[in-house]
Amino acid sequence: MKYTKTPETPEQCCEILKNRGLIINDPDRAIKYLTNVGYFRLTGYMFHLQSNDGKHTFIDGTKFDDIIALYQFDKKLRGIISEYLERIEICLRAKLTDKYSITNGFFWYNDRELFEDAEIFDTINREIKDTFDDPKELFLKRFKSKYVDEDMPPSSMALEILSLGKLARLYKALKNKNGKSEIATEFNLPSSTITSWYIYLANVRNICAHHSRLWNKKVTADRPQFPTREKYKFKGENFEDSNTTLYGIISMIDRLLISFNPKNTFTSKIENLIREYSINCLLMGFPEDWEKTANWRCR
Repeated sequence: MKYTKTPETPEQCCEILKNRGLIINDPDRAIKYLTNVGYFRLTGYMFHLQSNDGKHTFIDGTKFDDIIALYQFDKKLRGIISEYLERIEICLRAKLTDKYSITNGFFWYNDRELFEDAEIFDTINREIKDTFDDPKELFLKRFKSKYVDEDMPPSSMALEILSLGKLARLYKALKNKNGKSEIATEFNLPSSTITSWYIYLANVRNICAHHSRLWNKKVTADRPQFPTREKYKFKGENFEDSNTTLYGIISMIDRLLISFNPKNTFTSKIENLIREYSINCLLMGFPEDWEKTANWRCR
């Protein structure tokens, strides 16, 4: 089957939406959004507002303003998620550097004996070596020019090179003892759970970085584990797919944050944003009575 659709101008897209029953009180504003944001990106905020009739007909009373409100909500939501993902990424990076450098020296990440996964060990070290051979960061250039006998940077610099996904896989590859166990204890989670959460949240961070829709998306790549042991499991209400929804994402970020910053305002910011835009939380995987039964309200 060949793709036979023809491109339409923002003005034509505006007419298509009106013909499908969307109320557009200000066509100029709608055309401006269709021009600057794009029709395809905005369709991600329309599907749940359309009838399942194969014609993309909008539910009676749906306004273009409803679509833009969701778009704006999602943008602000990604900003909050990104802000706190940065904090938990930095925390893991600091813990790895501190725990392993103190006991094994600054070049511990290059010691194969500390790792149980040789493939990840080789991949991580190759990436660090390639970056160090042709450094772009000023801190690497200065280190390399001063310490001319070193062919690798110390851990405090090397781990700054790695993305959140690679950092999580480095942690996963370590033998499950000493520093790895200490880090798990400090996060109050099993090390296997930390690994799966960080790898999963790296995918969430990529969604945010590419400004993609997040609020009602099912994020299924690298689906994470939710702990089942009484000591670690979530106390609130969960569903079979909670580890693919925004509800699960918020739950994981909150759980990681409270281990090192118990007075953070992450969930209060999320809740305030939901109320500001009057969002239907069921579409984000929340329990119906989430204000009483959400994981972050039942710690």
